[in-house]
Amino acid sequence: MNARKLSTHVLNTSTGKAASNVKVTVYRLNEFQEWIAIKPAQTNADGRCQLLAEADFINGIYKLTFQVGSYFAEQNIKTFYPAIDVVVDCCEAQSYHIPLLISPFGYTTYRGT
Repeated sequence: MNARKLSTHVLNTSTGKAASNVKVTVYRLNEFQEWIAIKPAQTNADGRCQLLAEADFINGIYKLTFQVGSYFAEQNIKTFYPAIDVVVDCCEAQSYHIPLLISPFGYTTYRGT
């Protein structure tokens, strides 16, 4: 059986390519309804990033903050979204893969496998 993990994959739909070097920060909602930063990360050349391994990944509500403004700025592209927050409820004892599809003026996300 595979170990439980939280991961992401960022794809730029305006170019049809992986979004590399996108900074991502993982937060967990604590019992006081406050977001606690857990881990900073960055996507690799393929746009992928493992965010949490089993030892650090407890059941709860998580927020992934993607710094897409700096990603687009590096390409001299203006974007409407400086950052994108994706909030997910990871309440099952299983892995969660959260892809993010971005363009300068839109985005979408879904529960991947």
